[in-house]
Amino acid sequence: MSNPTTGQPVVAGVDGSDRSLHGVRLAAEEARLRDAPLRLVHAMPWPLRGIVTPPPPGTDLHALLRGSAEAVLQGPAAEAEAVLGAERVTRSVVEGPPAEALCAASADAQLLVVGSRGGGGVTGLAVGSTATGVVAAAQCPVLVLPDDTGVTVSRRRSVVVGVEGRPGDDEVLAFAVTEAAVRDTDLIAVHVWQDVRLEAAHEALSPPVDWGGVRAAEERVLAETLAGWRAEEPDLEIREVVLRDRTARGLLMVALTAELLVVGHRRRHRLAAFGSTTHGVLHRAGCPLAVVPVTAGPER
Repeated sequence: MSNPTTGQPVVAGVDGSDRSLHGVRLAAEEARLRDAPLRLVHAMPWPLRGIVTPPPPGTDLHALLRGSAEAVLQGPAAEAEAVLGAERVTRSVVEGPPAEALCAASADAQLLVVGSRGGGGVTGLAVGSTATGVVAAAQCPVLVLPDDTGVTVSRRRSVVVGVEGRPGDDEVLAFAVTEAAVRDTDLIAVHVWQDVRLEAAHEALSPPVDWGGVRAAEERVLAETLAGWRAEEPDLEIREVVLRDRTARGLLMVALTAELLVVGHRRRHRLAAFGSTTHGVLHRAGCPLAVVPVTAGPER
């Protein structure tokens, strides 16, 4: 499959931690698979406020900090260049908060790589603060590394993608199909449904609920959503999973042994909070998670 965004870079943040180095390695592999350049970004907060001990008189603090920031990029850049070649790796020091730096870099990127947990900086972002803001506001898909302590699985395979059966699914599927193709693995399309109104009616025993009919309707939703992709990508194995469960829990269960989990994030407006599904998988995914921004329809 050709990649229409080949000219756009994969962007990864670097903060000097071992966690960020893992992020750079993953970003370099993504850039290799996509035949794309890689841009490494280190955020340098400036101006500094509230310094307890001021620097000695005559010290050019800005130049000192910038030199240290550039040194942080040297090792990760060398590792990335060994994979991609020096001509495909660029590095930059950006002044400002890490979240703002990465969101700005996402404007012309095809993928942004951040960490799920860590001690600060850029790739070592903690979910619940900076990383959540990056995922919510980035203008390109964001690949979030899982917490290393969460789960260990040998020989991961498959790309798992959540399909809602609503406008915007094709944007998420396009990303997932490309990932499965470049990784030479299969795609598992998951449609999770839970109708609270029907369940309430079932509990009240009036009227009776034909759960077999409901399940068949949900299966049709998934099959119809995938029909065009099956025709467009006949060599890609696409498997279907339909679950009656809460969406985040169902996706996490199917993706337990996956290489990658892909979900969509419907950003309604700049200050909108995450929907429960995006928030749930962002905190708990045991494999790398790709969050694809989509514009159609409300967030769940």
